[in-house]
Amino acid sequence: PERTWHIFKMNADGTGITQLTDGPYNDFDPCVLPNGRIAFISGRVGGNQRCGTRMCSTYGLHAMMPNGDDIIQLSYHDTNEWHPSVDNEGMIVYTRWDYVDRDSDIAHHIWHCFPDGRDPRSYHGNYPKSRQSRPWMELAIRAIPGPPK
Repeated sequence: PERTWHIFKMNADGTGITQLTDGPYNDFDPCVLPNGRIAFISGRVGGNQRCGTRMCSTYGLHAMMPNGDDIIQLSYHDTNEWHPSVDNEGMIVYTRWDYVDRDSDIAHHIWHCFPDGRDPRSYHGNYPKSRQSRPWMELAIRAIPGPPK
């Protein structure tokens, strides 16, 4: 537990630091959802990488109340997810490493779901017509203020 990442909140001036998560899990990449909950990535899924023999935890999308209570798992995908944020329509957008039936490097793409985790979908469709028609990786997705982009 002393070597894990946790989520904290504080005032803009640096005062009022409060730890929201605790325990033997890595919790990181928080973002505030339209309903006031906080989405974040966590190793609480308890998974392990699909390939290889060494232990390598997997990380998935979770949410909690603004005070750190009621932590729930939003995604049940078995590989890693990263960098959640909220798009201009109130959906969670994030990167998912979905390398089923493909190599490991062209599988980090934008996914989105409702703030309660319902209906996860690949933003561009999960299988492109050709590898060259899609970026190798899409990370740290953020909405552009104003337009629906």
